[in-house]
Amino acid sequence: MTVIQSPEGFVVAIDNEICTVKAFVKLLKKEEDALIHGRIDELDMLASDKTRLVEKLESFSKQRKQYLSFLGYSPDKGGMNSWLTKQTNTELREQWSQLIELAKTAQQINLTNGKVISTHLQYNQRTYLALQSAAGNISLYGPKGQAFI
Repeated sequence: MTVIQSPEGFVVAIDNEICTVKAFVKLLKKEEDALIHGRIDELDMLASDKTRLVEKLESFSKQRKQYLSFLGYSPDKGGMNSWLTKQTNTELREQWSQLIELAKTAQQINLTNGKVISTHLQYNQRTYLALQSAAGNISLYGPKGQAFI
């Protein structure tokens, strides 16, 4: 993990984080498309890629918090805002705003994807119950090999 040591280093780190969030948003859109079009086989690969990007984003967040703490600011939104107001580099504020907007976009797409998954799950559960009822409630075996009624 790279340690941020200057406002210039912070600009570079935020640039890298913005690129990573853009990649994350793109990945979430692929996930959304796969969910909508029933390409379930793609989801495992996408989940693996999502995990990798989330770990990278967590590393960026940790760097940012360490830098703010090093400068004497609280490592949270309030500390970030306090630090930004004291900066003369307008590029920093613009980058931070862009990062926040991208994060909101990612959050919204992820929420939508979660709702799609929930809808699919409910549909599958209702279908399963209908089939079970139509079959006269015969016993089946669950994933652990035990009777599942």
